[in-house]
Amino acid sequence: MIFTGLSGYNQSLMINLSVYREVKSWKKHIHASRTVIAKNYLKLIGNVEVIGITGSVGKTLTQNAIASVLAQKYKTSVGEENLDPTFRIPQTILKTKPWYQKLVLEYGVEHPGDMDHYLKIIKPKIAVVTRVTPTHTKYFKDIQGVFSEKVKLVRAVDKNGHVVLNADDRLVVKMADYTKAKIWWYGQKAKNGVKISHFVQTLKGSKFRLHYQGQKASVTWKVVGRHQLLSAYSAATVGIVCSLTLKQIARGLAQVKTPKHRLNAITTKNISILDDTYNASPSASQESLATLIDLGKRKKKVAIFGEMKDLGEKSSEFHKKLGEKIAKTNINYLITIGKIAKIIGINSKKFGFPGKVIRVSNSKEAIFETKKIVTSFPKALVLVKGSRHAHLERIIYGLLHKSTQINCYHCGQIK
Repeated sequence: MIFTGLSGYNQSLMINLSVYREVKSWKKHIHASRTVIAKNYLKLIGNVEVIGITGSVGKTLTQNAIASVLAQKYKTSVGEENLDPTFRIPQTILKTKPWYQKLVLEYGVEHPGDMDHYLKIIKPKIAVVTRVTPTHTKYFKDIQGVFSEKVKLVRAVDKNGHVVLNADDRLVVKMADYTKAKIWWYGQKAKNGVKISHFVQTLKGSKFRLHYQGQKASVTWKVVGRHQLLSAYSAATVGIVCSLTLKQIARGLAQVKTPKHRLNAITTKNISILDDTYNASPSASQESLATLIDLGKRKKKVAIFGEMKDLGEKSSEFHKKLGEKIAKTNINYLITIGKIAKIIGINSKKFGFPGKVIRVSNSKEAIFETKKIVTSFPKALVLVKGSRHAHLERIIYGLLHKSTQINCYHCGQIK
């Protein structure tokens, strides 16, 4: 089938071209054509069951965990973790072989209408929702706007499908009113769902025990952060929906690949780092902070924060709240990068933060200040957190550089 111009693509799939807002004009027709091809390719692999994941946090780890669990029994296709869903969904569909049985997709949204675009390409048989928190409020205005967009995934599941919901999140619980599909609850408040106990973590990873209907299975996985059990809960529940045994689920969780730059623990002789530089939202920042405190009980703790972007009019408010939260911790050093993140440090001091606040303008300065701290306090634990637009992964690379010399960013001299 030949299409002429973007209007042809638009007619064929009713493509919302605004989803390509950050794509150069000459590339838009390439992405639009790939989307149309993916839509038509699905007709050839109609037997594949789609598992769709949405939520404000934890989507990518949940995607990886579900795919790893399902792969213990089924041929499973899953997308690349660091690619925007606008491009990832068509790409993942096109790499799915006709004999595959499961297709795991992340339905991440940043703007109103994004979910409609994805659902016109493919609707899930199983929908999974992690949490609903304030994200991208620059575009969604408030948390209700976030809810309204994400609940579309739940509404798209027909009555013969399954919806997997987080019983610990108030707004996710509310989504149960928007579906006629079978609902499966997960989390601590889920009465008949999978349970998790005996959680312990170190910088090498975590251990916990799964429980379901009298069965038990121990899990060792490479993920840190108690809050990331959200992904284990949801993946285990999807495994139950798809008739896996608890032992198969545990084996799948043990094989989960941790997404890059998403709370990865890195240890060297002189420093330990929590690399959480892929993105940042108010709730995710607080959860990373809690992990820093838990894992750094006997260490000097350094928190490096960049701006949490796309929060719109609420940006200042959320940065202030993070500062207030930090004020109640025992972190030793808080380093903020840039004008917006500076608000975090100012408010932390306003609420009595006992540690030292260091304000810098860029990543280079943050590396310099952190290396000074680590020189005085070897074995320090450093959290680096910020939105991906700031490219704070440069700090990770700078701190891991083999050179032990510290170059002064003011005068260029070695100190």
